[in-house]
Amino acid sequence: MRRDELLKRLADITPDQLAAYLNLRGWRKDADLGEIASVWHRPEAEQEDAEVLLPSLRQRARDFASRLVDAVLSIADFEGRAVADIVADVVGHFADRIRVRVFHFDVEGGTIPLDDGVLLNERVRDLIEAAAFASTSKRSQYTGRKPDETLEYLRSLRLGQTEVGSYVVNVIAPLPLQDTTQLVLPLIPARNIVTATLASGLYALDEAIDKIAAGGRKHALDEAVRNGASANLCDALVGLSGTDKKRGFEVVIASAGSGSVPTPPARFVFDPDKVERVAEAAMYYKREDFTLYDRTITGSVERLDRPSANDTGIVTVNASVDGQARNIAVALGKEEYQQAVLAHFNKHLVRCHGDVRITARAARLVDPRGFRVINNDELL
Repeated sequence: MRRDELLKRLADITPDQLAAYLNLRGWRKDADLGEIASVWHRPEAEQEDAEVLLPSLRQRARDFASRLVDAVLSIADFEGRAVADIVADVVGHFADRIRVRVFHFDVEGGTIPLDDGVLLNERVRDLIEAAAFASTSKRSQYTGRKPDETLEYLRSLRLGQTEVGSYVVNVIAPLPLQDTTQLVLPLIPARNIVTATLASGLYALDEAIDKIAAGGRKHALDEAVRNGASANLCDALVGLSGTDKKRGFEVVIASAGSGSVPTPPARFVFDPDKVERVAEAAMYYKREDFTLYDRTITGSVERLDRPSANDTGIVTVNASVDGQARNIAVALGKEEYQQAVLAHFNKHLVRCHGDVRITARAARLVDPRGFRVINNDELL
């Protein structure tokens, strides 16, 4: 690999990641040269000449990029391996990888129509964006302003090299920076919560649409929301099949780190028939009238409403359901309603179980049961 090519490849890694990689490979840091660089040697006596001078980001020198190249060349020379393999190993240790491969006779040569190629890259980004949304809150559909942390995460993603065989998009998803300093053990404990959510959302969606195809109830899709499925995820998946929705595709998610027992990649395959069912799931998630089954709500009593002649009353509880705050109406009997009145007066939370019916304008708990007041000391 030429030096200028190596410079481009090193844009995907940092000195901290290289330092952790050196630790993993048995190197020892012997000295810091101020805040400019650190010196690494092999602990074996016969390897005294093996040395890596690793530049630092804390006080970046003018020739930082060139010194980083020298460090990688020194590692490759000692290990007797290709420089490209060293870079791939470092990236593999400190980034999750998402591989999307479309398959159809018109992409077997490794090319794809331009418009579909642009759409494919956009929908891969949408796929990861949906997982980023779901990693912070679980909803059937995400609209409105995108959180700053989601945009920051998306900016951290990088496109990897393409591969021969059908048409492939590779995305490199770096681990959070605050975790990389901990990655000095053979087994890497850090997790990229977004790619983990993507895997769980795809698995849940895949399972739900298979249940429905076998005659199951559509509320299986509501259960999938708990694990990261959403209309946004479905729309992105449908887009991966192309403008005519004629191609199948597979999504492979490989976790960061290798270790002695590597975690097998998560693999999801969608043929054109399954893409149609995903499109139906997207429409289901976008509806304005649905039920979330078997939920426990916990929240504050915001409103009390009981006609003077009635024993039963309606209380409005502000609670989070699948990550979204909602005002939920709960019908209570006489004794439970009195408990809710006291909870409202004392600013205590209440808890109840049932099915949450949601429409465009309101939400209510169907068949409420197990209502009780939660005292403040229970929250400690």
